[in-house]
Amino acid sequence: MIAPTREDGPMIWAHAATPAALDAMIEVLMRAQMIEPSLSYVLSAPTSEYVFDSAVVRLQEADLQLGQDFLKKMSPDLCLWADDSISKPLFGLIQRFPIQIILINAKTQKLRGRTWLLRKTVARQALRPVAYAFVETVEASGHLRNLGLAARNIEVLGQFLGGVVAPGCDEAERDRLGEILTGRPVWFAHQVPSPEIKIVLQAFLQAQRRAHQMLLIFDLADPSNEAELLEICKELDLITHARAVEGEPNSRTQIFLTEDCSDTGLWYRLASVSYMGGSFSGSNLPNPMIAAALGSAVVHGPDVIYFQYAYARLCEAGATRPLQQVDDLSQRVAELMEPDQCAVMAEKGWRVVSEGAVITDRLVELALQKIGFGDSKK
Repeated sequence: MIAPTREDGPMIWAHAATPAALDAMIEVLMRAQMIEPSLSYVLSAPTSEYVFDSAVVRLQEADLQLGQDFLKKMSPDLCLWADDSISKPLFGLIQRFPIQIILINAKTQKLRGRTWLLRKTVARQALRPVAYAFVETVEASGHLRNLGLAARNIEVLGQFLGGVVAPGCDEAERDRLGEILTGRPVWFAHQVPSPEIKIVLQAFLQAQRRAHQMLLIFDLADPSNEAELLEICKELDLITHARAVEGEPNSRTQIFLTEDCSDTGLWYRLASVSYMGGSFSGSNLPNPMIAAALGSAVVHGPDVIYFQYAYARLCEAGATRPLQQVDDLSQRVAELMEPDQCAVMAEKGWRVVSEGAVITDRLVELALQKIGFGDSKK
């Protein structure tokens, strides 16, 4: 875990207790910072097996001193509290600091279970710093009203689901490369680790039998594996060009090696299909929502460790299907190179990415208002 530091300027502390809320909160914070670059933020979660990002602070419920030291050091101006109980000791610590709170689908069951007099007393104190609350249902809105939160400060917006802040690209370059690649099937293998290099290349050889003139844009998880990749391409007699050398593919290029992550948005936009590297070897793998947001159909293996909730959402919507065997990769890529197949998968993926757009936009707007940006009438 990376120790957080307090930057100058306004700061938001976001606490998320579930994988879904954690994914969604990351998008909210990134969008808010894109609108107001002077804003800084810190994201926390309970100690849990679903937290993989080293930048997420783990705040153990039993360690109140850790929580108090964290709040004293970070001194946030606003807290976004998502999918966690307002009866938690950590939530109670906020009372000691001048911090506004926005609740997002907060849990109130434990507090509602107390006797009427104790419930009113404790609830009044717990909800005192709460400036606003988003809830999933009308029933949940009623619970908060019964605990003493004013109806004007409660809004029903449904599930807190995240999309993604998709990387941009040079539109002129995308148009130019699109013309060069017209008529060619293109797929993108993103963040491929060493154990999967040969797997992906062999899948390419097999898939191109059904999808002629195919181009594979190849992104290595570790750039130091470039020599290994080039050696295997040479053995397989594949025409290979690189971003760092030739700059762009031509009509003969079969394998095009990326240079760094700065052009990821470009490759996703050019590729009809994208393979999530690391999903056959249990390695770190990309966020599939980026591919889905940019119109690229997602393909991945069975070993999904990171971004589990995002992969599960796409799978449930039929926007991806985990491949169980390495040999399935070439067949799946070839199938998705059929325009109708690819379009259906990409549309389903876009729907998933768009699910949480309303609450995300509303939360970004309100959070910025509460710390002094934009219209603060509400």
